[in-house]
Amino acid sequence: MHRTIVIMAGGSGQRFWPLSRTSRPKQLLNLASPDRSLLAQAVDRATALVDPRDVTIATARHLVEPIREASLGIPPENVIGEPCKRNTAGCLVYAAASILATTGAAAEDILMGILTADHRIIDEAAFQGTVSAAFEAAAGHPALVTVGIQPTRPETGYGYIETGDRAEPIQGAGTGFPIFRVLRFHEKPDAESAAQYCERGGFYWNSGMFFWRLSSFLGEFEHAEPQFGRACLRLADALRAGDNETADRVFQALPDRSIDYALMENARHVLMARGRFRWDDVGAWDALERSLPRDSHGNVQVGDPVLLDAANCVVVNAPGADAMAVGVIGVRDLIVVVSRDGVLVVPKDQAQRVRDVVEELGRRGAPQV
Repeated sequence: MHRTIVIMAGGSGQRFWPLSRTSRPKQLLNLASPDRSLLAQAVDRATALVDPRDVTIATARHLVEPIREASLGIPPENVIGEPCKRNTAGCLVYAAASILATTGAAAEDILMGILTADHRIIDEAAFQGTVSAAFEAAAGHPALVTVGIQPTRPETGYGYIETGDRAEPIQGAGTGFPIFRVLRFHEKPDAESAAQYCERGGFYWNSGMFFWRLSSFLGEFEHAEPQFGRACLRLADALRAGDNETADRVFQALPDRSIDYALMENARHVLMARGRFRWDDVGAWDALERSLPRDSHGNVQVGDPVLLDAANCVVVNAPGADAMAVGVIGVRDLIVVVSRDGVLVVPKDQAQRVRDVVEELGRRGAPQV
């Protein structure tokens, strides 16, 4: 079967303002490594599993050229731009249609893996073993396969996958890469529910990684949301014929839905590969605490800022000390980010609210977004 990997890279990364901008969102920033962007790291992981010619980056059209110019080691034509924003369900329908159109293979002969451009992953060997097991499960079962991460804390910022605390693997028992049946998905919980999930067992973080035969993807959509599956086939026909106008029109008619809401939570057959590698969704500035080293006071410092009597802070001086002097005094649990034309100050426990600032700046017509 033909294995292919799609990397979703269309997000705007508003919660990483003022560094993340419309024309240079977080996936193009070095947030989990000092010398590799999040997207470059995602491509590295994908090309360790499949040929670079079988890696597709799905993004917004205005980001196609910036991503191609980043020279990430895949063919330029494999960077595809969606006609407009239609959330992750639309993104994956468009990517699947593009793969059908360009490979010429039948849907039942295509194995499609979905990764994202905003993950930090430690232990590449465990990651590769988990993905290989997920691909094998998708090839051997008419099911959608996701990856669940063993929780290390009662996290309220992630969705959860429930398999049950007594679940027995249907595949891979004793290999270290077991596959389980999924009972249900849970949306981002409150603190009390998250603590209960961790205590009870049988609950895993929803990583947002998926694997399926393209025929299983289309079949489950026919059950859950038929318009998406049918749009995928119409898009493939239009793209195959070079009829971009029709393809755009079909895509624009799709509703704005996440893949979880549109498909995964309503699918009949869902499996989960248990990921034992260290994983983090690099979703907001507080994630830097988990990916970059801290000083003796628990601070993360980037760009040589001056910190006096500060503890457990994240301070980023993007222009660097030669171009900008940044001082932070007498504070705790604070995020301070300085760019060449923007300053952010926010308590760490409100890091998710940065997008509210971006939305307000947008309403004001500010050029710094």
